[in-house]
Amino acid sequence: MLACVACTRANVSNHNDGSIDAQAGGDGGNATHDAMTTPDAAGPTITVMRGVDRASAFSITEATTLKTNHGVEWTGVYIGGPCSAGSGWTKSGLTTMASQLGWVFMPIYVGQQSPSICGASNLSASRGTSDGNDAVAQMGAFGWEPNRKIPVCLDLEAGSYSNNPSGAMAYARAWRDAVRGAGYLAYLYSNPTAINALYDASIVFDGAWPASWFYTSFANVSPSDLTQLGTRYTHQNRAWQYAGAFAVSGAGSVDGDTSDLLLAPAPGGTNL
Repeated sequence: MLACVACTRANVSNHNDGSIDAQAGGDGGNATHDAMTTPDAAGPTITVMRGVDRASAFSITEATTLKTNHGVEWTGVYIGGPCSAGSGWTKSGLTTMASQLGWVFMPIYVGQQSPSICGASNLSASRGTSDGNDAVAQMGAFGWEPNRKIPVCLDLEAGSYSNNPSGAMAYARAWRDAVRGAGYLAYLYSNPTAINALYDASIVFDGAWPASWFYTSFANVSPSDLTQLGTRYTHQNRAWQYAGAFAVSGAGSVDGDTSDLLLAPAPGGTNL
């Protein structure tokens, strides 16, 4: 992601299959707040899948290495935003990855952050609306059309929430509403503290992607193994970034992810 998202450490117990329970303690939540339901039977089946992300786009050679040698099935895609450091991501590149590798995608919009992270630091409702509308325009530029159950994820760094909780909440709520109003699913990437705080303030997204780094390479884990969200986002609407910036032979430096939610199809595709 844009930076280490104040990765939270907690008590960890290993399972024989390599998965973990990551206990943070004190997490409650009301599962009835979850805003996303399982897609219609006609749509894609949601399964736990290994993913990666990094700011710069993967070449098809790198992507093939990740798919063949490590079982990677999706990647984050930096579509833009005022604090985005993404580069090289194109509609044609994604189409190639989808057709040759069967990959799906997590579109990422890097929004306003704290002043210490990025020069764009206007965490307000009005800016959330305008940035949400910009995210919608970027989705269209990549060929992802509205009203097809296609998600886009707001990257809200942990330091942005801790620096200005009320501003971050206002901004995230307005961004979510603009994206939803235009016909897309709205996901949130941050650390567990920020995700939980927004959820408990009834600012619930269609999916959550917490960053909490317990590993330094690929691991056989599921998003449900991370217990720091408690009972929040438990209906196949959670991903987990479990490792940050580790080297993969033939593919450069990546973040390690696992998902159990609806991801974006190839540009021009649909999840209906």
